[in-house]
Formats: sequence, structure tokens, C-alpha cells
Amino acid sequence: MNLGFNSKAQLGQDSYDVQTEDHSASHLIDTLVLNRGRVVYRHSTSYEDLAAAGLTDQAILRARVEKQHRDILEALREGVLSLEKPAPPKDGEIAVKLLNARSWLDAGKVWLDIAVLSKDAGQPLADVEVQAFIEDGAAAPESHFGRTDAEGRASLQFPFPDLAEPALAALVIRARAAEASGELRYQLKAKKT
Repeated sequence: MNLGFNSKAQLGQDSYDVQTEDHSASHLIDTLVLNRGRVVYRHSTSYEDLAAAGLTDQAILRARVEKQHRDILEALREGVLSLEKPAPPKDGEIAVKLLNARSWLDAGKVWLDIAVLSKDAGQPLADVEVQAFIEDGAAAPESHFGRTDAEGRASLQFPFPDLAEPALAALVIRARAAEASGELRYQLKAKKT
């Protein structure tokens, strides 16, 4: 299972996304800093040392992924990262649609049926990276990743997390291909009893 974290950081006029993910097949922890969907900084760390010692259990790996994520986020906020100059927004951005918007949460499980289309022509986009997470403004949320199929569809399932700040909770779905990106954000509301 791949582990991932995602955070937002606002620096002056610029908004950045920091994404950290475990690539277990290659024993790498990869952190990306994005501005308007474009990678402006990347940091990869091998955990071959853990794999060689047989110490790749989820708790140890999660701690290392989370530490790298926090370190890069802190360095970004302190202004010590060498960022590529952000590109202006591009035409042809990606449209993200949640096809099961009324039924995506059931019995504590998140079931997302997602369509990814070109914004200009409305054509399905294949092999696009899709990321989803529940943020609540407290800790870095755990991200879940997938790729679209030939029809521009992706399905993601994961447990609904415990929320530190339920009033700030949002479902966030992002899609990224080359330099184009799109985001869908649903502010969550507590059920009335």
C-alpha cells in the first residue's frame, strides 16, 4: 500500500501544494511542491536501508514519509527551497467530476467514481493521475492515488478518516497530466440529527 500526505501552503500571493508519497516498488519517498499544478520542487529519498534490513512495516515507513513531508513543508514556509519559477496558468485545464456525488460515503468508507475530461473539448483523458483526500485543517491528510482508464474514469476507495476539525472538513479530488491540472472540492457538513 502506498502512503501519501498532502498539504497546502500560502506564501504571499502564491499557493503551493506539497505532496509526499511512498513508491514502494522503487523504495523511494517522493515529495513534490506544486504551484498551479506545476512541479516547482522535487525531493526523493531512498529507503533501501530499511528494505535491506527488513524494516519496511507500515508504522516505520509512515513515520519516515510523514517526517519528509513535514520537513519539506517547513522548508517551503521558511523560504529555503530553490523553487522553479511558477508558470502562468495554461489553457486546456482539466475538468474533474465526481460521478457519485450523492453516494460517495457509505458505512465509513469513501467510494469515489471520478471522470476526468479536457475542460475545453470535454473529451475523456486517459492515464491521468488522480488524487483524493479528506482535509480538516489540522494534520496533513493521507492521500490516495489512482490513474484514469481509457474512458477517463478512475475509482478510489479508502476509509473515512477521524477528523480533528470536522467543521473544516473537505473532500478534495485532484487530477494532473503534464502541465494541466484540475481540482474539485466539496466542503463537508455534519449530518443533522
